[in-house]
Amino acid sequence: MTQNNYRGSKKQWGLFAALLPLLLFGLFYLYTKRARADVGTMVYPEKMFPIGMDTIIGAGGFKTVDSVYHVVPDFNFTNQYNQSILKKDLEGKVLLFNFFFTSCPSICPMMTAQMARVQEAFIRDDEVVIVSISIDPIRDTVQQLKAFSIEYAAVPGKWHFLTGDKEAIYQFAGTGLKLLAQSEGGDPEHDGFVHSDRVVLVDPDWNIRGFYNGTDVKDVNFMMGDVTLIMKEFSR
Repeated sequence: MTQNNYRGSKKQWGLFAALLPLLLFGLFYLYTKRARADVGTMVYPEKMFPIGMDTIIGAGGFKTVDSVYHVVPDFNFTNQYNQSILKKDLEGKVLLFNFFFTSCPSICPMMTAQMARVQEAFIRDDEVVIVSISIDPIRDTVQQLKAFSIEYAAVPGKWHFLTGDKEAIYQFAGTGLKLLAQSEGGDPEHDGFVHSDRVVLVDPDWNIRGFYNGTDVKDVNFMMGDVTLIMKEFSR
């Protein structure tokens, strides 16, 4: 290599070394810009039942949004082990409520299978409890619910199947959990029972935090993600 070629090569390497930081910065900017755009378009499961929003400015000027949710009222039903289950018995739990009846030929088997999947996902998390309430309490006796719970491998204390006074159940569904449950308008072969396919997510403060389609795998997956978020929220 001649001396002139050596000098030219040295200049080229010097120029490259000078431009390298700019090149790397440009690549980093483009990557983070794309990442920022991805974050901006992410869609999270909607919290379906806030009834009011209030922005609070705290110390240092930091803003927080305070959501006011519907609070689940008191209840008193009986589970598959003939135990009375009151609101106070489930204090501090992340709760998943749904309605069903054991002779249901349509959506109930799908919902119950999804709840069994949820139970398995949170089997080691004692603070997560499933509550399935029958809208056919005349036929869904304690003995019938126990047999049904065994069929779905329900863990005692983890998954309650409840029965009780019919009118109290229907009132709790409508005013307590904002779900449809009635004994008219449905399949005549099953006494016309009608109930919602939604699962209600309730936080440890008894606030309703979300409604999810209990027959849809993707929606139940979103629900399980929200359960995890609420567990983290209340563990702070």
